[in-house]
This record gives sequence, C-alpha cells and structure tokens, in this order.
Amino acid sequence: MKRQTIFLILTLISLLITSCTDGKWMRQQLSDLHTRNQADSLLTDDSLALALCDYFDSNGTPNEQMLAHYLLARTYTDLGEAPRALDEYHHATECADTTAQDCDYVQLSKVHGQMAELLYQNQLPRNSLIAYQQAYRYSMKAGVPELALNAYAQQGKCYYDLSLPDSAMFVTEEAIRKLLECGDTLSANSFKGPMAYGLIEKGELAKAKEYLDSYEHHSFITEEMLQKYDDIKLLYVYKGYYFQHIEVCDSALHYYYKALFTSQNPNNQALVYRGLHQIYESLHEPDSVCKYAALYVKKNDETIKLASSSALLSMQYLYDYQSFKSLAQQKSLEAAQNRLSLIVISFSLVIVVLISCGVCLYLRNRQRQTKQRLFTKYTADIISFISIKKELHNLQNQSVINEHRVVQAKKELEFFRQSIIDANKKYSDIDSWGMADAIQKVSIVEHLKKKGTKGLKATDQELHDLRRLFKIYQPGVVETLHSTGYALSIREFDICMLIKLNFVPSEICALLKIGNSALANQRSRLLKKMFGVEGNAPQFDKRIKNLTFDIES
Repeated sequence: MKRQTIFLILTLISLLITSCTDGKWMRQQLSDLHTRNQADSLLTDDSLALALCDYFDSNGTPNEQMLAHYLLARTYTDLGEAPRALDEYHHATECADTTAQDCDYVQLSKVHGQMAELLYQNQLPRNSLIAYQQAYRYSMKAGVPELALNAYAQQGKCYYDLSLPDSAMFVTEEAIRKLLECGDTLSANSFKGPMAYGLIEKGELAKAKEYLDSYEHHSFITEEMLQKYDDIKLLYVYKGYYFQHIEVCDSALHYYYKALFTSQNPNNQALVYRGLHQIYESLHEPDSVCKYAALYVKKNDETIKLASSSALLSMQYLYDYQSFKSLAQQKSLEAAQNRLSLIVISFSLVIVVLISCGVCLYLRNRQRQTKQRLFTKYTADIISFISIKKELHNLQNQSVINEHRVVQAKKELEFFRQSIIDANKKYSDIDSWGMADAIQKVSIVEHLKKKGTKGLKATDQELHDLRRLFKIYQPGVVETLHSTGYALSIREFDICMLIKLNFVPSEICALLKIGNSALANQRSRLLKKMFGVEGNAPQFDKRIKNLTFDIES
C-alpha cells in the first residue's frame, strides 16, 4: 500500500512537471511565431499555428488565445486563403476579453486593422471601413495615437472606393493634420499621395503639387521601396496624372510608362491605361486611343477575375455572418441582462411587499399591545385613585384629630416651659441644673483630657462619640452654634465643642493635630464669621464658653 501511494505521488509530480514544461514550450513557440510575423516573414505552414490555437484555447489566457488565432489568420492570409483568414480574425476578436484590465488593446487593434486590410484587398470597402473604425477605437483605448491615426487615415481609401471622394479627402486631411500635431511628419506625408490624386481631380493643382513633393521626398518612400513594393509605385501614376492635368504630355507619358513597365499591380496598370487613353485622346491619336481603351477594359476585367464572384460572396457572407453573430450575441446579452434586471426588480418588489406586510403586522400588534397596556394602566390608575382618595379622606379625618392634639400639646408645652423658667429663677443656685458640669465627668471627656495633656491625637471614633454625647448633654448649645448663620465644618464644630468643654488650646492642638498658630487664626476667623466681631482667639473662647441655651427664646 505504501509503495502504491509513493508511485501515485511520483506520477502526479511528473505529470505536473510535464504540463509546466509543455506550457513553457508552447508559449516559447507562440512568441517565436509572433516574432516571425512582426519581421514580415511569410507564414506558409499552418500546423504550428493550429497546434497553438488548440493548446491555448484550453490552457491560455484571453490575450494568448487572441494572439494564437491572429497568427493563424496571418498564416492563412499568406497562404491566400482569405475566407479562412477572415474567420480566424473574427475568432481572435471574440477571444479578447475587453472587460478585463489586462486586455491587450494594442493587439486587438492590430487584429481589426489586418482584417480591414484583407477585406479591402478583396473589394469589400464597406466592411473594411467598419473594421478600420474598430481598429481606431481600440488603438485610442490602448493609448497608442500613432496606431490609431494610421487606422483613421486608412478609412479614406474605403470612402474613395465607396464613391465618396469628399468624405475620403476630409478623413485623410484630418489624419494628416493630427499626425503633424503629434510630430509624425513621415506618416503625415505618406498619406499625402492619395490626397494629391483627389486634389488633382478637384482642380487644386498647386496644392496637389505641394502634396506630391512632400509625398515623394519627405515620406517613407525610398528608391529601394519604389523598386520593391507595387503599392508605392502609385507615385508614378500620381505624377503622370498631375502632368496630364497641367498639359505637359511628355512628362505625363514618361511617368505613366514608368509605372506600366515597373508595376505588376492590376489596379496600377488599369489606372495607367486609363491615363494613356485620355492623353492620346487629347493628342488626337485614334490608334493609341483604341489600343489603351481596349487594354483598360481588359485590365478591369482581369482585376474583377482576380477576386472571383464566389470568393467575394464567401467573404461577404462570412463577414455578415460574423457581424450578425456578434450582434445576436450582444442582443442575447442585453436580453439576459433585461431578464436579470426584471428578476431582480420582481424579487425586490416581493421583498418590499413582504417587509411592508411584516411592518404592518408588527405595527398592528404593537398598537394592540399598546392599547392593552394603556387599558391595564388606566385600570390600575383608577384603583390607585380610589385607594388614594380613601386614604386622603382618612388622613383628613386624622388631620383634624392631630390638629386638636397639636393645639393641646402646645398648651401643655407652654405650661411646662413656664414651669421650667419659674424653677430656674427660683432654684438658680442648685448644681443639678448645669448639664455642662455633668458632661465633664463622662468617661470619654476624661479620657480625651488625658490624651490632650499627653499630646496624643484623638481618633475619629473618639471624636464621633464626644460629638454624640455633647449633643445629648448640651442640645441647646449645639442648636445655638448652628443658628449663628454660618455653616460650621466638622473640624470647626470640634474646635467649638472642645472650647465649650474647657479644653485648653494646647490640648485642642494635640487632639486635632493642628498647630498653635493655625488654631489661633482659625478661632479669630470664626469670631468674625459666627458673631460678626473683629477680635482675637481668647475673645472667641470667651464667647463660646458663655453660650447657653436660652429657653425663653
């Protein structure tokens, strides 16, 4: 069992390593093929491109899938299989994920640009125009203005083939202006050749001559390129056309024949034959007129034959199919989004209705409970009201009795008060009337006397017990102290109490743990605050010792 597990793990590891190696190798092959395409090498073997498409359709990112199908389309283009190439271009655009942040808009723009060129070469200018517009859009989104302006300028030739020369010239002129603003003079001058041809047709010969000179001497055109590329040999046609219109027939014939002998492009040759036919017609040479008229017609027929009707129809149907397919997918997506929106709205409405019903039920239940609580409280309040009313009635009856008792008690109190006054006057010399002397013999007072003499501090409990006994033995003095109009603190009350009990200042300082000067200052302040008299500490002591409870007051 252990060996089988080890074998399984090793197998998985080997498969993982193999898959990683295959992925690295396939990406290397994709990069190599892309490099060959950028170097304008002919791609004549579609087996590698097909293998790359099969691999990256299953294992690659959207950008890798787009690149693989783009390279297969380039291969079919080089093989001359335009319909299959167009199909792969469309497949490449479908692979691109334009909603992703890492979408390769530059590559997507190139796909649309190459597709537009293929459509234009197969005499489908209207479809080519749409593809160039897409290439311009994605180039701008990628932030590559030079690529975008090139796609914009290429739209001019599509408008020209659609018999819209004014639109063609407007687009081309606008592209030239924008390229010059970007500082790309070479590209701007490279588009001045077709513009010159249009200006010649409109009769603006001076401007046409300026554009032709810029196109010939200040663009990408070189002698090597003139010998290599047939499209650039249109320069000879443009110059012949210019000299034809300024009626310099020798120069016009020179450039027309130069284009005829050096270019194999049927379109160029057709333009040359038409120009020669018109020149010889102006020179009144009927034989040459008939000759080049016949050659012009023949070359036009050959141009049409180069792209057979079946191939053109195949291209047209394929392009329309892909366009309608994209449109159908877009409409399907919109319908799905609308359905989703409808479902979300319906679901939201159901939730709102359910929440509303729940809220209504909750409010009704809460209202019912509130009513019930209010009714219960109302009943309890009624019962309380009846009870309080009965109690009030009883209290009123009791109040009448109490008032009678109060009046009787006042009369008795007055009688006893008068009796006490009379007794004090009659027996003023009897010691038993003085409660101040009696408190001196209480144990707590004697105890604190001893502690004060020894310089010891009184505890909080001892002071508390002394206060309690002082209030019992001398209630009149306590009441008099509190009736002076000044609110005494506990410490100030203790000072007054100890003075009244005949404690000397040194004993008070010891018991309350304060200094002699502090005690003296405090007694002076209390004399002013309690009695409103300026004086010293002994005067305050005298006032306190003389305090008695005047029962007549």
